[in-house]
Amino acid sequence: MRTRSVFLTGANRGIGLELARVLTAGGHQVFAACRTPDDAGELCSLDPAAVVALDLGDPSSVDAAAAAVAELTAGVDLVINCAGVDSRAFGVDPNARGPFDVDAEEFTEVLRINVTGPMLVTRAFLPLLRSGTGAVLANISSQLGSMEVAAKMGRDTPYCVSKAALNNYTVKCAAALRPENIAVVAIHPGWVRTDMGGDEAPMSVEESAGAVGETLLGITAADTGRFLRWDGSDHPW
Repeated sequence: MRTRSVFLTGANRGIGLELARVLTAGGHQVFAACRTPDDAGELCSLDPAAVVALDLGDPSSVDAAAAAVAELTAGVDLVINCAGVDSRAFGVDPNARGPFDVDAEEFTEVLRINVTGPMLVTRAFLPLLRSGTGAVLANISSQLGSMEVAAKMGRDTPYCVSKAALNNYTVKCAAALRPENIAVVAIHPGWVRTDMGGDEAPMSVEESAGAVGETLLGITAADTGRFLRWDGSDHPW
């Protein structure tokens, strides 16, 4: 499999950190982004091509990250929007995250990070993707963004809504970029034992990231617009 140039957000913890580990170990050129590179010792120890400062809530930070990467490479083959939060990140009571519980400001903040953030990254990195080879944009979504699944489960309503919106943004990008043969997919990484997923989750970070990495490296233009599971199978919308 050919070596890829990859830009990865949320690379300092959880699935993002393990994806950085998998991709760097595979010989890929990884530009790993996180909010505070100075505090990302484990990420830096992986020796990625660069560790880039990125605050998804700050458009100027996103543009600066793209400019920094553009100084290091002429093109990016794979952009992975992995960074994300749930409403607990903004102080919401873990036991009060239903559709009538969360205040408007906290609800909006989750959407700002999980939906507007990837939109800003996509817009800023599109010139680099257009210069990449077999370019792929991958949005790390969730089964809870599925209408079919969210009707039955998911305690954190803002998170569920944000992932549904991210899925919609994915299909809009896929349609817009199809003529340029840039593939755009959403992918559910599984229910994973991370700070967000919790200890009861059935999948380890290693299992998830290994499968997600393998799936994303196999994406072609023919896959654009799909909502995938970690193993490459189709997830219901």
